[in-house]
Amino acid sequence: SHDMCTCDRNFQGADCSLRTCPFGKAHVDTPRGDLDASLTIGDHNDIILAGSTLYPYGITEGLPLMSDTAGTVIANTAHDYMECSNKGLCDRINGLCECLPGYDGAACQRASCPSKANYSTPGSGQGERSNTNFKVFNANSAFHGRAADVVQRDQCSGHGTCMTIEQLAFLDHGNTYDLWDKDVTM
Repeated sequence: SHDMCTCDRNFQGADCSLRTCPFGKAHVDTPRGDLDASLTIGDHNDIILAGSTLYPYGITEGLPLMSDTAGTVIANTAHDYMECSNKGLCDRINGLCECLPGYDGAACQRASCPSKANYSTPGSGQGERSNTNFKVFNANSAFHGRAADVVQRDQCSGHGTCMTIEQLAFLDHGNTYDLWDKDVTM
């Protein structure tokens, strides 16, 4: 009755055959809710599940605490670390994120810059795999996202530069942008 698999790092499932995908700060996030059925929502300190292979540091019901650029702690914020940054699906066989249109990176952690030259790139705004044509049917993926073998080419159609919001702020008279999405928003 006590026989079970204890999975190595980055593996999960009853028989440890499923891979865990990379994590990044979530673009969108919601509190997980009342996971322990206690009729109350715990805060960021109340770890409900510890020792999970997917969440080795535990799971809480409330959103994590974050701090602003001055170091002030802000309660009830989002952007916790999530698998595929909550903007992709995990391919459990290969351990690679399949990003939703408009996002890229190993953990789907950043927005994609558009590319007219590569019109089949998700997020380009053109072709059958563009944002306007992305759909999910019966919880099955209707896209073939960008795992490691598909890279974005000719960003900004070769007539511009893809820059982060942190870089853009700096170019505007040396302003500083140091929020959670400084390397995410393009």
